[in-house]
Amino acid sequence: MTQVDLRTQAWMKDIGLYCGANTNDPTRLKEISAERTEWSDRLKRNFEHVLTERNVTALDYENQTDVSFDSDSDLHAYLHRLYDYLYRSGPFPDLI
Repeated sequence: MTQVDLRTQAWMKDIGLYCGANTNDPTRLKEISAERTEWSDRLKRNFEHVLTERNVTALDYENQTDVSFDSDSDLHAYLHRLYDYLYRSGPFPDLI
């Protein structure tokens, strides 16, 4: 993994719980993200940080989740779709 800050590291661990190849469940992540807890608030803040900083590479994400993307741009497009799904009532975020 490239050197990333603590907020990004925390987000990578959290997102791996629900969006890994063997645990891919954005629907469940949306359900628990809607609950106002310290964890869900931190996940949202860290997700916004990751989207702003763009410091997660496709390889970093694959190493954490076993889900691969052809490029960093493809990964970040997916992350924006996932964020929109979780927090803005966007459509379900297909990996492709």
